[in-house]
Amino acid sequence: MLSRGMLILSVVLCVTGIARAQETVAVFEFEGIGLSQPEADAATQIFRGELGATGSFRVMPRADVESKLAARGIQSPVCHAVGCAAEYGEVAGVAETIIGTLTMLGNRITGEVQLVDVARKEVTFSDRFTAANLDDLEATLRKLAGAVASRRRIQSEVGRFPVSQEETGEAARKRSVMTSGVVFGAGMPLGASYANVSNLNQLLAVTRNEADRFVVETSVGVQWGSSGEGEAIDGEIVDDKTNVLIVPIDIGLRFVSSRKAEYSPFVGGGIGLDFISSESNGDHEVIRGGTAFAYHAAAGVYCFQSYDFRLSLEGRYSMMFSDAFVGGEKVHHQVGFLVGLTHKLERPQERQPRERRGGCGPRLFPW
Repeated sequence: MLSRGMLILSVVLCVTGIARAQETVAVFEFEGIGLSQPEADAATQIFRGELGATGSFRVMPRADVESKLAARGIQSPVCHAVGCAAEYGEVAGVAETIIGTLTMLGNRITGEVQLVDVARKEVTFSDRFTAANLDDLEATLRKLAGAVASRRRIQSEVGRFPVSQEETGEAARKRSVMTSGVVFGAGMPLGASYANVSNLNQLLAVTRNEADRFVVETSVGVQWGSSGEGEAIDGEIVDDKTNVLIVPIDIGLRFVSSRKAEYSPFVGGGIGLDFISSESNGDHEVIRGGTAFAYHAAAGVYCFQSYDFRLSLEGRYSMMFSDAFVGGEKVHHQVGFLVGLTHKLERPQERQPRERRGGCGPRLFPW
């Protein structure tokens, strides 16, 4: 008797699962805030395809939904609320409907979807998600479709952490991004370097090419400082202060731990060519100048990587080889702290989605 009961229960569960898998759902176009409507429509179509691929629903094509609604005099089936989702779903003859919203702030895209039971006119499942940028959105929609099908919530920040690089596409992650801006700070010469100047103010214009795991940085700027202490040169005392002016042109390479995280540590170094002017004013004015090769090592952190504006905090050790300074030192060392603020040269939300031939449905992204 027990075996027969278990058999009946198994059959009931199997039939229930099959019936549930055959439920028809209509997905209405997601509302886009901060995105263009074509981008939101393309994201909706990708979600439809991924939801159908789970096998848990039969997703009614958009054209069929619009045709049934048009037959009842509903010409523009735009729906972002539970009430109209239930009403339109009843007209379309589906058991459930899905509505959603996508919001872009900076590079980050947040969203919410709701699964609406048409008969009960209520939300039976909802979930929120965050994608770090457009590169991660397609993979995030795939995760979201699986969450809706299983009625199990996905993790917050799914676009930034659980989604693998294979899911987002190696080529997408490796696309470089150009940023430019300014870096300012101060350096402290060590020993008798830089003609005994105690502090070197620094202001640089930088351009950064940010790739997958590294950043190529080029910069040009100015360093300046002065010292009020006199020193002996060739047996004579030079009084008053010494002024130092340097125009550095550098290229460097930074290795970053991750471009997915908001805050990413980095290490690196670079080389450059410095144009030098050193002037000492006193009883005997001494002016020297020249060019020199310089090297630096750096470590720090890039902040707010998913936004258009980036902040960088960097500690740097520099070494320069030159006898152009008053005082006669030939190797000069300094340690410094720099703060940078850069801005993306290309805004992702300005990219126009284009359809890609092949596969199932349009693609939101151009790669």
